[in-house]
Parts: sequence; C-alpha cells; structure tokens
Amino acid sequence: MKTLIFDIKRYAVHDGPGIRTTFFLKGCPLHCKWCQNPESISPAQEVILTRAKCIGCGACAKACGKLDSQLMLPREDCTLCGVCVDACKTQARHFAGKPMTPGEIIDLAVSDKIFYDTSGGGVTFSGGECLSHPSFMEETLRLCKKAGLHTTIDTCGAVPWETFARILPFADLFLYDLKLMDSARHKAYTGLGNEQILSNVQMLTEAGAKVIIRVPLIPGYTDAPKDIAATGDFIVHKLKNRIQRIELLQYNKLAASKYGNTTVYTDGGVGEYPLPALEPQPREYINALGEILTKQGISVYSEVI
Repeated sequence: MKTLIFDIKRYAVHDGPGIRTTFFLKGCPLHCKWCQNPESISPAQEVILTRAKCIGCGACAKACGKLDSQLMLPREDCTLCGVCVDACKTQARHFAGKPMTPGEIIDLAVSDKIFYDTSGGGVTFSGGECLSHPSFMEETLRLCKKAGLHTTIDTCGAVPWETFARILPFADLFLYDLKLMDSARHKAYTGLGNEQILSNVQMLTEAGAKVIIRVPLIPGYTDAPKDIAATGDFIVHKLKNRIQRIELLQYNKLAASKYGNTTVYTDGGVGEYPLPALEPQPREYINALGEILTKQGISVYSEVI
C-alpha cells in the first residue's frame, strides 16, 4: 500500500504540540482561492517546473525529446519517467508526490522520536487532505500508535464521516479548519459547501475527540467580525465548546510564491495566484477578532508576525 507524499517537514513546531514531523499527502477535495499548497490539490503525481530556477540550458529537452520551446509538453504525453528531472542541473524540475508506504513513513518518523519525547511532540498528517486516503491513513496511524507516537490530523473535514470513524481510535488530536459558517460563500471560495464539514466536527466533539479549531484569516473573505462571531456561536451552541481552543491564523503571502511553480504541462498547471493584492492583518485587528471569541467563553490563540 502506497500513497503520494509531496512534502515532509521535520522539526515542525506549528503543526501540533511539541516538535513534530509533518507528512503532506497529495489530493484535496477543496479548491480554496488562497490554497497554501496548490501542488497538493491533484491526487496524481506531477512534474513541477520552478521557472525562477530554470537557466534555459535545454538539458531537459535533450533528455526527453518531447518538450516544446517553452520546455513543456502536453500532460497526456508525460510518462513520469523522470529523465527531465534527472537532467536538470539547477533542480528547477522535481516531482510533486513521492510514493511511500506506511512502513517507510514510520521508519522516518521514529528516527526523530527522541525530539518528540523530550518536547511532547509527535507526527502530524496534513495535505492536501490526508483523510482523502482512508485505508492508508488507518494503517499508518495504527503503526504510529504501535510505535508510541503522538498523532495529529490536520484536516479540512470534507470527507465522509466513516473515514473519521475508522481513524478515530488512532488519532490523538485534530487540527480542524473552519473557514466560514455561510455555506454559499464557502462554496464560492473553496468549491464545496460546508454542511459535511460542520457535521463531522460536531460528531468528532460528541465522540470525545480532542479538537483544535483553526480559522485561516483571509482578508475580505474569512476575517470579518460577523463571520468570526458566527463561528463562535457554532462552537458554543453546536459543539458545546468541547474544543481545546480556536486558533486564528494570520494571513501570510508565502502561498503566492508557490504559484510561480507551474507544472511542466501545457494545460496551465496551477495557474496564477488569484489573491495577489492581499496583505496580512495588523496585530490590533486580529486581537479584536480574538476578543469577540473570548467574550463568548472560547479559549483563543493567535500568533501574529
């Protein structure tokens, strides 16, 4: 059993408690306008071309024989053989997605167990949407628990409840994204409504799972005071405030640079970043949003740069 891992972040400190290793799985049911990892949306393996690193030497074209003058090719002509990646002198080309087994993930994770044990850390699974791979995640989490590793699931919640039920016995913590309460706007911004997402988090809290709610604060999209208040109402009245806390995530512009990394395919790849003019919110604004939730009796955490 294998799935595609598009990134591994060791010594992570923002993906759950303590020092962690975070595995990012490919494939996501949402298409958020502000996606931080656009290379993760497709569940398929792809070749990424980072134009800023390309020196135009043509070594990839000589190796492949199918590339056009822009060093690209139709997606259907790419066999993922990797000869263009191997030929690239500047590492401008790389695979988005490396097949890994649950055992390979555990072997890598346990090599840093001393850091987890001394910091209260462990292993986090993110994406994309890691729960888009239910059988893989169930087996991997089971092996994590067998190895004595703390497990965290970073999820958008847009998967069937049956998936949560399968992995719940092996998951110590959920980092659960709640973007908006308004389902129509949620669909407009992410491609899906939020009914399943809200239902799943309600059942998780009813089942006694440890849940941290995370709200990505996207200027003009998810950071209006009325939307934060609506999220607070949901937490208090539907979740009965049975969460560890809510985290308000300040907008950052790092995602924009990812969109400069197009695929090598002539269909346009991930395209241009759709929100280039947005700026991070000032500390005072985020503090004011936090105060709305605090007054509702919710534990709030925010980290502002």
